[in-house]
Amino acid sequence: MCGRAKNDLKSLLTSIEDLREELHDSVRQGRNTLDPLVLKLSQDLDEKLNRYYQITLKTSNR
Repeated sequence: MCGRAKNDLKSLLTSIEDLREELHDSVRQGRNTLDPLVLKLSQDLDEKLNRYYQITLKTSNR
């Protein structure tokens, strides 16, 4: 994996952790799991996790 790809992956992991924390905090503060904000955060997290999976799958197949 080249330097830029490593930086991109590190940035993606940071983004995943930030979204996970924000989602967790929103629910812990009493927001319902069907709240539009919670749903948006969950969808955004899913997209980032899927992207992470795609990147790691590509690099492991090399």
